[in-house]
Amino acid sequence: MQQIKKIDWWILGPYAVLSTIGLLEVFSASSYRLMMTGENPRSLFYRQLIFMGISWVGLALTFSVKLPHFLKLPMAQVMLGCSALLLLMVKIHLFGVTVNGAQRWISIFGIQFQPSELANVALIFYLSYYFRHPLETKKELRAPIVVTLLLMTLILIQPKVAGAILILIIAGVLFWSSAISVDMGLLLGVAAFFLMIVTSGVVLLLGKFHLLPHLFQHVYERIAIAGNPFADFNGVGYQMSNSYYAMYNGGFFGRGIGNSITKNGYLPEAETDFIFSIIVEELGLIAAIGILFLLFLICLRLFQLSTRCRNHQAALILLGIGTLLLVQTSINVASTIGLIPMTGIPLPFISYGGTSYLILSFCIGVALNISANERRQIHAGKAQNLE
Repeated sequence: MQQIKKIDWWILGPYAVLSTIGLLEVFSASSYRLMMTGENPRSLFYRQLIFMGISWVGLALTFSVKLPHFLKLPMAQVMLGCSALLLLMVKIHLFGVTVNGAQRWISIFGIQFQPSELANVALIFYLSYYFRHPLETKKELRAPIVVTLLLMTLILIQPKVAGAILILIIAGVLFWSSAISVDMGLLLGVAAFFLMIVTSGVVLLLGKFHLLPHLFQHVYERIAIAGNPFADFNGVGYQMSNSYYAMYNGGFFGRGIGNSITKNGYLPEAETDFIFSIIVEELGLIAAIGILFLLFLICLRLFQLSTRCRNHQAALILLGIGTLLLVQTSINVASTIGLIPMTGIPLPFISYGGTSYLILSFCIGVALNISANERRQIHAGKAQNLE
């Protein structure tokens, strides 16, 4: 009972609502495609439900474990080592699985998952431990920089450009908050922004003349078509164009859950990267904004807790998890509505995918654990003052 009283419902409540909505939308978005291929239309629904059950059990266990266990160096080392090993295994044909031209998954005993999802969290725990105390010299930045670049490179060669950018943003936020000055952080941020613009220009130039390595040719195609996907409706722009149609069909109030037209063969695998489009079509723009509000509410709560947390390492973990959720949500929605090229980044707690849901649920469990620990410390301090 005491544990339940310490639950942070500002985190757990939105998480539970988003998970329920995600489960329903995964069933709605995938049922027609599965039925047309002769599969059970509820198969992905059942798989996601199983992963949700496992994730909720894992969340409860994570919440009940004493916080210091998550703050020790072995925890960060094991997560980091496993991430690097699994990312290397992606490129081994015995384990690596290629889907839509990209080898980002590994399969062990028939279970497929994306190691890049684990790498995001591993980096958060590693950098949080490394920056738990102020650095004395700039030479101490070498190790975290090397680790960040190593993970980023292993993800980039899958290829998963958006995943590499996500790693870089998480690292940048944690570096900025702990290891570099505000002025230097702003300078590096501006430099990174211009570097992305220049890189995009170089990709467009090289891609136009077919000078890009075949591994990254898809990056050129997606950047080139981002401004007007209808220019290549039956080619690279097919998914984005149908995403626009789906959102147009939904309007403000939607067609009703299960009544999407676009999922019926027009938007391939709509339950993953483009599930936000189906949500807008079925539930409407207002409901979709409400879903985004719940996601941003979790992020806001995590950032708020990180500013109040007495343990600097735990505060950095909260900041990293909040950044991961915020950036992942922003990238998914921005790519869905055409602000940036398609990325392949799932919408947290909504998109189909056991790996993503399991690992993000672990993050929620850690956040709830930190929040409960802070409440215990506050109550203990008040009790001492009364004495």
